[in-house]
Amino acid sequence: MKPTFITTRNQKRFPKIDCNYHSATLSGYHGHCTKAAAPSFRNISRQYFQKEARHDFVGEAILFAILLITAAVPVVSGAYAILELCRAFGGL
Repeated sequence: MKPTFITTRNQKRFPKIDCNYHSATLSGYHGHCTKAAAPSFRNISRQYFQKEARHDFVGEAILFAILLITAAVPVVSGAYAILELCRAFGGL
Protein backbone atom coordinates (compact mmCIF):
# COMPACT_ATOMS: atom_id res chain seq x y z
CA MET A 1 0.00 0.00 0.00
CA LYS A 2 1.29 3.47 -0.82
CA PRO A 3 2.03 5.58 2.30
CA THR A 4 -0.08 8.66 2.95
CA PHE A 5 1.88 11.76 3.99
CA ILE A 6 0.37 14.11 6.56
CA THR A 7 2.33 17.39 6.27
CA THR A 8 2.00 21.12 6.58
CA ARG A 9 3.83 23.55 4.33
CA ASN A 10 5.93 25.42 6.93
CA GLN A 11 6.81 22.45 9.10
CA LYS A 12 10.55 21.53 9.16
CA ARG A 13 10.18 18.04 10.62
CA PHE A 14 9.84 14.75 8.82
CA PRO A 15 6.29 14.04 7.67
CA LYS A 16 4.12 11.56 9.53
CA ILE A 17 3.38 8.44 7.53
CA ASP A 18 0.32 6.26 7.82
CA CYS A 19 1.17 2.75 6.59
CA ASN A 20 -0.65 -0.53 6.85
CA TYR A 21 2.19 -3.06 6.69
CA HIS A 22 1.45 -6.76 6.72
CA SER A 23 4.26 -9.30 6.77
CA ALA A 24 4.08 -12.08 4.25
CA THR A 25 4.13 -15.68 5.36
CA LEU A 26 5.61 -18.49 3.34
CA SER A 27 3.92 -21.81 3.91
CA GLY A 28 6.23 -24.77 4.06
CA TYR A 29 9.36 -22.71 4.72
CA HIS A 30 11.33 -23.76 7.80
CA GLY A 31 14.60 -21.80 7.38
CA HIS A 32 16.89 -24.81 7.65
CA CYS A 33 20.12 -24.94 5.68
CA THR A 34 20.30 -27.47 2.92
CA LYS A 35 23.49 -29.11 1.78
CA ALA A 36 23.79 -29.48 -1.96
CA ALA A 37 25.33 -32.73 -3.12
CA ALA A 38 28.24 -31.20 -5.03
CA PRO A 39 31.14 -33.41 -6.08
CA SER A 40 34.36 -32.85 -4.18
CA PHE A 41 37.46 -31.36 -5.78
CA ARG A 42 39.15 -34.74 -5.50
CA ASN A 43 36.41 -36.45 -7.53
CA ILE A 44 36.43 -33.69 -10.15
CA SER A 45 40.20 -33.96 -10.60
CA ARG A 46 40.06 -37.77 -10.67
CA GLN A 47 37.47 -37.68 -13.46
CA TYR A 48 39.54 -35.13 -15.38
CA PHE A 49 42.74 -37.17 -15.22
CA GLN A 50 40.95 -40.40 -16.14
CA LYS A 51 39.11 -39.05 -19.16
CA GLU A 52 40.58 -35.85 -20.61
CA ALA A 53 44.17 -35.46 -19.44
CA ARG A 54 45.46 -38.63 -21.10
CA HIS A 55 44.39 -37.50 -24.55
CA ASP A 56 45.87 -34.01 -24.30
CA PHE A 57 49.08 -34.74 -22.39
CA VAL A 58 51.35 -35.54 -25.35
CA GLY A 59 50.32 -32.47 -27.35
CA GLU A 60 50.65 -30.19 -24.34
CA ALA A 61 54.07 -31.64 -23.44
CA ILE A 62 55.35 -30.96 -26.98
CA LEU A 63 53.93 -27.42 -26.92
CA PHE A 64 55.55 -26.80 -23.51
CA ALA A 65 58.94 -27.99 -24.82
CA ILE A 66 58.67 -25.68 -27.84
CA LEU A 67 57.81 -22.71 -25.61
CA LEU A 68 60.66 -23.57 -23.26
CA ILE A 69 63.19 -23.67 -26.11
CA THR A 70 61.78 -20.46 -27.59
CA ALA A 71 62.17 -18.68 -24.25
CA ALA A 72 65.63 -20.13 -23.57
CA VAL A 73 67.21 -18.87 -26.82
CA PRO A 74 66.95 -15.12 -25.94
CA VAL A 75 68.08 -15.78 -22.37
CA VAL A 76 71.23 -17.57 -23.55
CA SER A 77 71.85 -14.87 -26.16
CA GLY A 78 71.49 -12.13 -23.52
CA ALA A 79 73.87 -13.94 -21.15
CA TYR A 80 76.44 -14.22 -23.96
CA ALA A 81 76.09 -10.49 -24.74
CA ILE A 82 76.65 -9.60 -21.07
CA LEU A 83 79.71 -11.85 -20.97
CA GLU A 84 81.15 -10.12 -24.04
CA LEU A 85 80.41 -6.70 -22.48
CA CYS A 86 82.28 -7.67 -19.32
CA ARG A 87 85.25 -8.85 -21.40
CA ALA A 88 85.25 -5.56 -23.34
CA PHE A 89 85.23 -3.44 -20.17
CA GLY A 90 87.78 -5.71 -18.48
CA GLY A 91 90.33 -5.04 -21.23
CA LEU A 92 90.29 -1.25 -20.69
